[in-house]
Amino acid sequence: MDLLRGFLTFFALLNAASWAALAAAWAFRPDWSERLPMQLGTHERYRKAAPAWVRLAVALTGFWTLAAGLYLTAGHNTAALVVIALFTAAAACLIVAIGAAAAVYRALKPEPLPITLEGGQQPL
Repeated sequence: MDLLRGFLTFFALLNAASWAALAAAWAFRPDWSERLPMQLGTHERYRKAAPAWVRLAVALTGFWTLAAGLYLTAGHNTAALVVIALFTAAAACLIVAIGAAAAVYRALKPEPLPITLEGGQQPL
């Protein structure tokens, strides 16, 4: 079980480091977004949404860091208040991440196509 806990902690810290690196790149060097995989950031609308991406990446960094702390502390002789505080903080980071993801979606949402109604049709 300690091996699994160690692996999960390493995985969470690796995720946290990755999201922190992305947050730093989007915050300080938005032009680096062209180098991201899957051509994420090559379009102008991705570049305009860089602040929203930063908020999302920071929230996910916080979540994964707290998850690593949970993996290290839960199950040992840790005070219940510590585990509850870590769990609550991780949940708060996820709630912030959901809000940041919604902001990213709103920023990247394409313009609707113009629709012309046929004669006699009513708009919905």
